[in-house]
Amino acid sequence: MEMRFTEQEIKAAQHLEELGLPWTPQAGHYVLDPTEFCESPSPFQDRVYFILNYPYFMKAAGGVDRFKELMTWLPTWYDARLILKHLEISDQEITDRLDRVQAIIHGTERLELYKLIAEQLTPTSESV
Repeated sequence: MEMRFTEQEIKAAQHLEELGLPWTPQAGHYVLDPTEFCESPSPFQDRVYFILNYPYFMKAAGGVDRFKELMTWLPTWYDARLILKHLEISDQEITDRLDRVQAIIHGTERLELYKLIAEQLTPTSESV
């Protein structure tokens, strides 16, 4: 079984990047190559790559900072849960959200986790 990301998830991940979600590339991360930097076609889905050989990717891109400019991180479900834990969102809050929108029935758990992260990263009018 291969990892797939929906167009909605990809757009949501790009939004997380725009909101400034901190990210340090690591082996095991999935990334979107919106700039078509990678010349070889992806074995997963169009422009989605899995960082297996970390040194190769960083060298090819010209370093970590350049890699981060070129690629968009596509957090897995597990990555998203770790991010939410870091943002101090409780398991109960996550469960309530997924239940409320029937994410499991619709197969949109990861998208909802992305949306929940975005809500935490978006400044509120009270903090402006």
